[in-house]
Amino acid sequence: MKLDQESLEAYKRDGYLKYGRLLEPGEVIALQEAYMASLEKMREERRLVSARHGETADGRQTEVFQIRSAHLHHPLFNKLMRDPRLLDIVESLIGPNIRLVLFQGLYKPPHTGGVIEWHQDDFYFMVDRPDAVVSCWLALDDATVDNGCMWVVPGRQHTLLEHYSNKKTNGAEIVGMDETGAVPVELKAGQCMFHHGLTPHRTLANTSGTHRRALAIHFMDALAVPLGEGRKKEPAENMPVLRGSAVSW
Repeated sequence: MKLDQESLEAYKRDGYLKYGRLLEPGEVIALQEAYMASLEKMREERRLVSARHGETADGRQTEVFQIRSAHLHHPLFNKLMRDPRLLDIVESLIGPNIRLVLFQGLYKPPHTGGVIEWHQDDFYFMVDRPDAVVSCWLALDDATVDNGCMWVVPGRQHTLLEHYSNKKTNGAEIVGMDETGAVPVELKAGQCMFHHGLTPHRTLANTSGTHRRALAIHFMDALAVPLGEGRKKEPAENMPVLRGSAVSW
C-alpha cells in the first residue's frame, strides 16, 4: 500500500516518517530466529565483529554487531527486501525504480549494546540525484529509549553536514552536531520508520536487559549513480535492482 498524501507531506517536512506496523507477529518471530541463526553462524565462522566500539561507565566494552548484506545470509531477509508492502512505500518516497544500497542487521546485546553516533546515510551512500536515498529501520524487538531506539532531528534533511572518522569508535560522526530538537522514535516489534538520506540520526546504548534487534534496509533510485568509487565496486548481488528500470556503472 502506497503512502497517503498526509504521510508524504510529513516525510517531506520532517525528513522521516514513523510508519507503524509493517509485519505481523508471526513474521517477526520468524525473522528473529533468522537473525539469531545468522549471528551464530557468523560467530562460528569467526566473521562476527563489532561495527562500533565503546565502553560503559564502569569500563565494560560495548559492541554493535552487524549482519552486512543480510539478504545473502538468510532467505527470509531476501524475501523481506522484495516484499510489496515495503517496496510500495519506498516507491512512494523515491519513485518506481528501486535498487538496494545496503541491507544491515544491527544487533545491540543486552547491557553492552553500544552507541552509533550522529551521522547521515548520504555521507556513505551519496548519489548523483537529490532525494534519491531512503532507509527503512525495522524493529524486531520493541525499540525504546533504554535499549537503543532511533533518534532523529526533524527538518534537518536539506544539507550534507561535515563528518569525521572516529577511529576510537570505528564510525563516521557529524562534526559539532547540534542536537536541538532531537526526538526518539520508539517502535514496537514489527513496526518501522523511514528516513531521508540526509536526515541526521543516531542510536544510543542498550542499557536494558533485552535484545535490541533491528534491520536497516537502505534503498536508492535505481536511475541514480553512486558518486563514491567504493559503492560502485560492490558486487552486483550486494546491490540488486528490486523494482523498475536501472542504470549500470
